[in-house]
Amino acid sequence: MTRDHRKLRATVVALGLAVASAMQAVAVEWSAVSPAELEGEVTVWSWNIAAASLKKLVPPFNEIYPNVTVDVNMTGTNLQSRFLLSLSAGVGAPDISQLQLAEAQRYVRTGRMTDLTPVAQRYEKDFPASFWADCVYEGKVYAIPWDMGPCGVFYKRGLFARYGIDPNAIETWADYIEVGKQIRERSGGKTHMLFLGSGDMASLFEILLRQAGGQVFDDEGRIAIDSPQTRQVLDVLRAMIASGITADAMGWSHEFFASFQTDSVATYVSAVWFGGSIRDYAGNTHGDWGVFRLPAFESGGLRTSNLGGSVLVIPDQCARKEAAWAYVEFALCTHQAQLEQYRSFDLFPAYLPTHSDPFFDEPEPFYGGQCVRRLFSQDIERIPVLHRTRDWMEALRYIQQALSKWVANGMGNSNPFLDDLAQRLSRRLARPIAPEAP
Repeated sequence: MTRDHRKLRATVVALGLAVASAMQAVAVEWSAVSPAELEGEVTVWSWNIAAASLKKLVPPFNEIYPNVTVDVNMTGTNLQSRFLLSLSAGVGAPDISQLQLAEAQRYVRTGRMTDLTPVAQRYEKDFPASFWADCVYEGKVYAIPWDMGPCGVFYKRGLFARYGIDPNAIETWADYIEVGKQIRERSGGKTHMLFLGSGDMASLFEILLRQAGGQVFDDEGRIAIDSPQTRQVLDVLRAMIASGITADAMGWSHEFFASFQTDSVATYVSAVWFGGSIRDYAGNTHGDWGVFRLPAFESGGLRTSNLGGSVLVIPDQCARKEAAWAYVEFALCTHQAQLEQYRSFDLFPAYLPTHSDPFFDEPEPFYGGQCVRRLFSQDIERIPVLHRTRDWMEALRYIQQALSKWVANGMGNSNPFLDDLAQRLSRRLARPIAPEAP
């Protein structure tokens, strides 16, 4: 653990000690002020293209709220760590902050976020239940979903055609593995089906676990990783590695990005936002890419999952809550703003009313004219809730370490492995183990 990590962990502990009193936050008196009457300056912390999209929304927002000034601070460097430190200090936080969806619960449970329930509750049905759940704690709404990461499989059209592979025939993970073996054989061992390094399995594990309806924690925060659903996930991972279709290399490495323009790897199991990385690093491969739906565990099963996404929150320090909420509401809960962010910045909207727009059915030249947006939109309402706690990221890092050892030790029987993993997580996170489901 580095010095910065130790400092941040100490801050988290200190902040946790203050939660008990902070959770009794004074209720906000939301005033019914007309858009023309609302005024004030609002500061937003965000990063990269997300920040750029928020900046682009300011002019149309000001057409409705002419007296609210929005300053988007595009600073991704340690943003979430700095935000946590400002919450602990009680000063220095912005009026609005972006957070990764996976870490939202870590922050909403601090008691330092504004309770948005009175103004936000009416939007609950406009977002997938699995996303809304990450924004709620003890029945109160503390964050609003922004973008999401529904999953699929990106593949190289030319390579599939060369080896006579029909992507539409891949329905289950067993089909996917069989196709991987065919490509490996027909390419003379030159082409693997996917990257899956033993030290880089956490992302695919999370995709599969959510797809299977499994959990790391149950809805009471107890350790729930030892389950039939997790055993299904391990069975798929074991079959992939044992079949020889995986390239044992790290994702997001130089080799990973270089593979976009070679025949070394045929497919990439990832989320909708992954397409942006392909365009950035292999724009000259325009038209040679396609996407097929995430294979199911069983025929007829769920063919999607989620990886990534973000939310916006209003810290309790904000002195202009009505103005801050007006901007959050405009950016995340209106068809106009959400569609503009998807059209211009490829931020896949969690706001469900946008999904009926004809834009989702337009063919995309980069994907050979395929209607990829509609593909990713399918069944997102069915994505299972993944119970997260403030320990989510630490648990995921520990699971990655355990998976690496599992592979190194030959990927044996899942039962003792999961029992041991549950026991170790329980001790590490000081959480009880959930009773086995009947």
